[in-house]
Amino acid sequence: MADKVKEVNQYYHLKSKYIGVGNPDTTREEFLSNVRKDTYASLAHHKPLLLYTSLGLGENEETVRQDMIKKMAGPGR
Repeated sequence: MADKVKEVNQYYHLKSKYIGVGNPDTTREEFLSNVRKDTYASLAHHKPLLLYTSLGLGENEETVRQDMIKKMAGPGR
């Protein structure tokens, strides 16, 4: 029984640490917005992913990074 309580406490700790996963009251739109922002953040801050994306878009790496950061910090849609 103690293991179950420990697992539940650990789950709630991780859930509070990573807000983007949401909670039972999170709407579908909020969840998708969080996923979208997390994706932009990952693309902007990981050099190989940024390089790959900039090559695919045919734009300068720094321009793509700035655009990703603007999209990440902007509103959900």
